[in-house]
Formats: sequence, structure tokens, C-alpha cells
Amino acid sequence: MGGKSGPSNNQMVQFEMQQAQEAKAKENKRQARLDQGKAAIDSLFGKENFGDNFYDKYRVNELNYSLPQLHQQYDTAKNAMTYDLARAGTLRSTAAGYAQALLEGQNAVNEGGIRAKADTDTAALRNSIASQQQQAYNQLYATEDPTVAANTAANSVANAQLTQPNTGALGDLFKPIAIGLGSAIAPAYGAQQANAYLNAPSGRQQGSQTNTA
Repeated sequence: MGGKSGPSNNQMVQFEMQQAQEAKAKENKRQARLDQGKAAIDSLFGKENFGDNFYDKYRVNELNYSLPQLHQQYDTAKNAMTYDLARAGTLRSTAAGYAQALLEGQNAVNEGGIRAKADTDTAALRNSIASQQQQAYNQLYATEDPTVAANTAANSVANAQLTQPNTGALGDLFKPIAIGLGSAIAPAYGAQQANAYLNAPSGRQQGSQTNTA
């Protein structure tokens, strides 16, 4: 009885080995593409573009916008308080020292809040950029195309580098400090005293404090 015989065991083994080699070569090429894309993404999102200097600059820019507004409001509040103290005839009194302490306390709290916000905003920027890097990874693994992933990452990096702090006019940061009148003649006399005090050189303003950033 004649007939065609099936493939030999050796042929089957050789075929399976060839299939395994082809699969391995294909996986090696795939992994090489992923490694290439990941290296490009890591470089774009690395310290050269997003090191500590980048985040420090962002934080300082926010403070440089907000702190001068705080200082201006502090000066305005201090001048108003000084004038009210003079009108009340209590410019050199214990009450004046207490009012000054209240004002300084408000100033410290306000500055602490501004600095804390700058830290929070900077941390949020770090998280945003880390999220964009992860998105670039996700695109790379989905497409397995390192060129597309790198180009998308480059666009994200370019936009992120232009990020500026959210700036806007600060609201009223200082609450008015109530100053009572010491006597019936205090208003007329105190107004002259206040004007002289506020217009005098800083060295002649006894009890004044220098506002430092």
C-alpha cells in the first residue's frame, strides 16, 4: 500500500525551532523600539529640562509676584494704623505697641500663607509634569512607535516649560485694627502728630519697624 507520509519528527522540530527563533527576534525588535522610545522620553523629561532649578524658578516667580503686593498692603495698613493712633493720642502708648504686634502677626500669617501656596503650586506642577511623562509612556506602549511617542513628549515638554504661576491681585489681607480716641482734643492734635510722624525720615520715626521680605 502506497501513500504519502506526514512530516518527520525532525522536520516538526526544525519548524518549531524556526518559529521560536522568529518570535524571539520579533520580540527583541519590539523591546528595542520600546527601549529607544523610553530613553527619548526619559531624556526629554529629565533634569536638564525639569531639574530643581526649573521648579525653584517657578516658585520664586510666584513669590516675586505676590510678596510685593503683601508688602504694599502692609505699608498701607501700618500707615493707617499709625495715623489712627496719633489721632487717638496713643502713638507712644502700650496700646500702640499692642496694635503693632497685631499688625505684625497678620503680616506673618499672610506671608506664611503666600509661601505655602507657592510650595503647593510648585508641587502641583511637578505632579502635572510627571503625569505627562506617564502619558508619553502609555502612548509608547500602545503604539510601539518610539518616534511618535518622542514627538508627542517633545511637544508636552515645550508647553510645560512655558508654564507660569497663576497670578492675580491679592484680596485685602489685613483686617483693620480698632483704635479708640484718648480724649476730646486728640483728633485735632493727633492729625498733626500723625502727619509729622509719617513724613519724617525713617530714622526719626521712633518705634517704627522695617518691613523685610
